[in-house]
Amino acid sequence: MDNTTIQYISYNGKIIAESEFKLNIENRAFQYGDGLFETMHASGNKVQFFYEHMERLIRSMKLLKMEVPVRFSIDTMGLQREISKLLIKNKLYKGARIRMSVYRQSGGFYMPDGDETEYIMQCSSLPVDNYELNYKGMHIDLYEENLKPINNFSTVKLTSSIFFVIAGIFKRDNNLDECIILNSKGNIVEGISSNIFVVKEKTILTPSIREGCLPGIMRQKIIELARKKGFSVQDEQVVKIEDIMAADEIFFTNAVKGIQWVLGFKQRRFYNKVSKTLSDTLNQQCFPELISKTI
Repeated sequence: MDNTTIQYISYNGKIIAESEFKLNIENRAFQYGDGLFETMHASGNKVQFFYEHMERLIRSMKLLKMEVPVRFSIDTMGLQREISKLLIKNKLYKGARIRMSVYRQSGGFYMPDGDETEYIMQCSSLPVDNYELNYKGMHIDLYEENLKPINNFSTVKLTSSIFFVIAGIFKRDNNLDECIILNSKGNIVEGISSNIFVVKEKTILTPSIREGCLPGIMRQKIIELARKKGFSVQDEQVVKIEDIMAADEIFFTNAVKGIQWVLGFKQRRFYNKVSKTLSDTLNQQCFPELISKTI
């Protein structure tokens, strides 16, 4: 989007210019990280897997003892219309990234005065409309400076994301495309912003939710697609470094990019046959109209 173009956000359902939004110094997301977020993919005015995102958001809000607005669970069509209006207001008619941030209303210290919430929706353009498999494979490495704890909050996309910020700095400083996150047991759990999959022949492994990984929306969709394509998917798995070194293929998934394949990890090099197959199938399912135009 052109930097000279006015950008708009939706603040508690009201679309305003981004420049009009003023952060309250008492904002709990700012002061305590008392918030969470969802990131979604849209093409045109359609949000992919919208209901799944909302289910995860509501589940996470309940875990954080936040009051869930009625419209989040009842008026989901209203929220979809709100997103559509926001995309149109920002002149985003093709691929777009949507971030919905929810935080507890201001008031109190560690113990809040109440559990009512506010939310902000933001959107930005994506280079393509669909889920494009990366032409150039990623180079990755382990992030071992800190280990991700395994607890109930491991499954929530918290605004207090300093663990992933520091991992992102490690990625930047080492010229990597992604990092493998380890949990407190030293097992592989996920990437910085993605779930990880390991392919060995016709078997696909991905770390169990019990290992502390985020229950990604795209993770679940790829598990379902892979099983329909005849792969044996082990999603209750403990994945270790040895599995990476013995793999034929590694790929990462998230809701915005779909599937991204890995070319290199240390001295190992990998293929992208399964990644391409699943990415093609995902696009055929999500964007049949776009795919038909390219045939």
